[in-house]
Amino acid sequence: MKRLAIQILISACILLLAACSSTPEKAREYAGGVESDSQERARIHTELGAGYYAQNQLSIALEEFKEAVRIDSSYAYAYNGLGLVYGALKEDAKADASFKKSLQLEPNNSESHNNYGSFLCSRGRIDESIRQFMEAVSNPLYTTPGMAYMNAGFCSLRKNDEKNAEIYLQKAIIAQPILSQAAYQLALIQFNRGQVGLASDTLQNSLSNNPSPEILWLGIRIARVMGDKNAEASYALLLRKKYPNSEQSKALLSGQQ
Repeated sequence: MKRLAIQILISACILLLAACSSTPEKAREYAGGVESDSQERARIHTELGAGYYAQNQLSIALEEFKEAVRIDSSYAYAYNGLGLVYGALKEDAKADASFKKSLQLEPNNSESHNNYGSFLCSRGRIDESIRQFMEAVSNPLYTTPGMAYMNAGFCSLRKNDEKNAEIYLQKAIIAQPILSQAAYQLALIQFNRGQVGLASDTLQNSLSNNPSPEILWLGIRIARVMGDKNAEASYALLLRKKYPNSEQSKALLSGQQ
């Protein structure tokens, strides 16, 4: 469970970053294509903040988001950015307040719902986080619902709720087939349950998009159980070639099952 929890948190961070990086483009959509001078300046500072956040320069990102709010106190995306930075800085009360302000200004902003849900999940507030993810996907204009479904699946696993996790992960794959981590986690659930053939089929969704060492290792384990020597050799070769220093490669060399 410790490794799973770490993986969930890493995945959540990736999703947070992806959503934040999409801020400027989305902001223009919400602005209806026409910006006042203050809106444009707030957007530019938010865009800069997102860039610094992506580079983990949190203090500079924080100042950019604060400047955006000073220019336009009604700019929801700036508060969303503040929530991300405060969350990364472990200033939870400020992060919580910033996300809530963002959603107060734009209740249908799916990115803010998804980011707030990820923050809540990382703090162990599982039920609250699931509600935020479901708010995100309830918006028919949300372009990446698979992200919120995947987050909901990962977060459900944090409280050992495999039943709902499986449902959310399946929805994530249907919405966005390229989400390889959703396919991997679903395949792992199925494999551990003894549904090896189903796990093999599910894992195929995660192999075309630069598979991680975890994905390749699961492929090896599935192939061994199915007695598919060719698939096992193929996965093993790719694992050794792409990730020679990974824990999974070391496990392979040591003969670990």
